[in-house]
Amino acid sequence: MKALTISAAGFFSALNGCASEPPPTEALQSIAVTAAQQRGAADLGCPAVTGQILTKETIQEAQGTRWFDPPNKAAYTVNVAGCGKRTTYSLTCDDRHKSCVAAPVAVSSAPLQLADKLQPGAVSAAQQSGMSELGCEAVTTEVLRQETIQEAQGTGWYEPPHKAAYTVNVEGCGKRVTYAVACDDRQKSCVPGTLQKKAEGGPPQLSDKLQPEAERVAQQSGMSGLGCEAVTTEVLRQETIQEAQGTGRYEPPHRAVYSVAVSGCGKRTTYPVACDDRQKSVCVAGSFQN
Repeated sequence: MKALTISAAGFFSALNGCASEPPPTEALQSIAVTAAQQRGAADLGCPAVTGQILTKETIQEAQGTRWFDPPNKAAYTVNVAGCGKRTTYSLTCDDRHKSCVAAPVAVSSAPLQLADKLQPGAVSAAQQSGMSELGCEAVTTEVLRQETIQEAQGTGWYEPPHKAAYTVNVEGCGKRVTYAVACDDRQKSCVPGTLQKKAEGGPPQLSDKLQPEAERVAQQSGMSGLGCEAVTTEVLRQETIQEAQGTGRYEPPHRAVYSVAVSGCGKRTTYPVACDDRQKSVCVAGSFQN
């Protein structure tokens, strides 16, 4: 009887010991982060990386007909970042071997737009103008907005976009200037211009002159995009672009940009519109690229 009492005490002691052990998700967490960091350092080419657990879960073992087999495995999703780059791994860890196997997680991303492709040229053009205008060699740039401009479609083949517009801030030596940059992929060029602010009570600007055409183009795009014949337009933003001046005669502005909201049939969308008074198709509507 005494032997039975000792055996029972040992049995319940063993149960209590198992219950006090942390679950695999906690016990293996540090091992998972280390494994993800080691894989990330190699894949990103960066020795100084940090790891952050996004998800974790215990993997239940398949049970046989005998004793209960406690879980020994855990799964994690770990984000690894360093040197301006980032990647995500899925890890399966085993408490019995104290090891983890990491595999990259496939992340779907939106396809690059023309504005993404031409952005380096736009930034370079704004940077060069800023260095000259601010009289400062050490300048920094920030893209405030970028837009891919869709070409007006005729009745023939689809006309892919070849223009993009940007607003780029340039700062240096305690000064700041903002440029509107127009890029054309066919001409392989980007032309910066400063935004001409309208003075209160001042004379009409080019953006005032071209506004009706900008609204008309946005309205047509909205009717097609919203599938609605009865639409209204609202100009949210309009700016005249002051052309960069050379050493010769004054170059008057001939470009203006707009943001036009189109509403109808319970739906609403916004179009960037670029207008050029020298072009045959004066205004073209685009799509915003965040």
